[in-house]
Amino acid sequence: MFTMTGGRDIFVNEMLSEAYDSHAEHLLRGDPGVDPDASRHESLIVGDKVRMYFGPFPAFVRIPLNFIYPSGRGCWSRLSGLCAGMIALAAFAGLIRTALRSSDLPSRWQDALGNVSLVGFALGSPLLLLLGNLSIYDEAIVWGFAWALAALYFAWRSREAEGTAMTWSLLAFSFSAGAALLSRVTFGAPFVLIAPALALRLFRKSPIRNLVALFLPLAAALLFYLCLTYAKFGTFSGMPLRYSVNPTQREFAEKYGLFRLERVPYSFADYFFLRWPKFQPEPPFLKAGREMYDHPTLYVMAFTETYSSLLWCSSWIVLGAVIGVAMLLRPGGSDAVERTIAAILFVQAIAILSFMGLCQRYTAELFPFLVFAFLFFLRQGKTAFHLRYLLIGLVAVSVVINSLTTVSWLVDADMNVPDATRAKWKEFLGRNSRP
Repeated sequence: MFTMTGGRDIFVNEMLSEAYDSHAEHLLRGDPGVDPDASRHESLIVGDKVRMYFGPFPAFVRIPLNFIYPSGRGCWSRLSGLCAGMIALAAFAGLIRTALRSSDLPSRWQDALGNVSLVGFALGSPLLLLLGNLSIYDEAIVWGFAWALAALYFAWRSREAEGTAMTWSLLAFSFSAGAALLSRVTFGAPFVLIAPALALRLFRKSPIRNLVALFLPLAAALLFYLCLTYAKFGTFSGMPLRYSVNPTQREFAEKYGLFRLERVPYSFADYFFLRWPKFQPEPPFLKAGREMYDHPTLYVMAFTETYSSLLWCSSWIVLGAVIGVAMLLRPGGSDAVERTIAAILFVQAIAILSFMGLCQRYTAELFPFLVFAFLFFLRQGKTAFHLRYLLIGLVAVSVVINSLTTVSWLVDADMNVPDATRAKWKEFLGRNSRP
């Protein structure tokens, strides 16, 4: 909560956050548009209509909130983000608990590694940045992130449950996957492909009831997404940047493409190891900022907004995921459905690595694969036990580096942070008192 507010302010107009309120009002009138003053430089102009490319789920959240408290219009981002953050934490905790329960670790170390992993996820992952700046960009990502982890949890749980419990798990998976799709398509699309893999074991177990639970909410969300996309752009293919009001992004996307596999090795290097901690003499003592990364035919910007690579800010999950992949691929380490899920989430990660921009917030979209692989590391109790102290140490290092660099980014580099929030951070760090 403190990271989100820089103090005690909850009702704050974040960068373009009123666009979701405007979009909600338009949707209630049967119009897929948005007010031009609300979306401003993130608008897409289709004919003479203004559209936004962000998923509609944050707008859905606004509908009951604005009905209950109309004065909060445009200032719901932090409350919305808090709800998403709680869902993400609960889903991750459920995944960790389920994996550890199936391991042969002593119960004392199951609790210890579970608690340590949860601390690492809260403070040593992109979740901290997403909650620290809930602009129009980060709010959509944090909701997609939260629902993707929830879908992953219920997918895992449905494979261990029987009877009514399995039906409810499948229904929860379907709802979560649909919500992820409507939050940010790159989080939701993998689960559209995962659903048929989960269906394979259902034909012998109340197939009609379970198949309806598995596919009905997800199919409804997919249909709504396709209809909304068509109503916005006259096509089912997603976000056509040819309508963007930003000429630089529009021309680059048309010339070089949104996604290209040639970008993968460069993006991998940027996201995983190139951006190491840099010290500075003033609080918060680690410096975060943009760095030149000039590949003019690969990326739309001549710099990267990745301020801390995962090897430094989330080393705990990188270690666990690498070992988890080895466990997953070895004979007898996983079944066909688990390998299918891993492959689908890996394709999602490759898609993010092939995108035309580099931002720290995009690392969240690598986490569904990293988290899934991390579960196999924990499930293999012997390996987790041998590396328990290393994991605890890496969580501590990740929390320190990620927390300090994230605060530095919010205070000194992020142009989307409200001035009042930035001032409160500087006051907290004791930097306003300097002449």
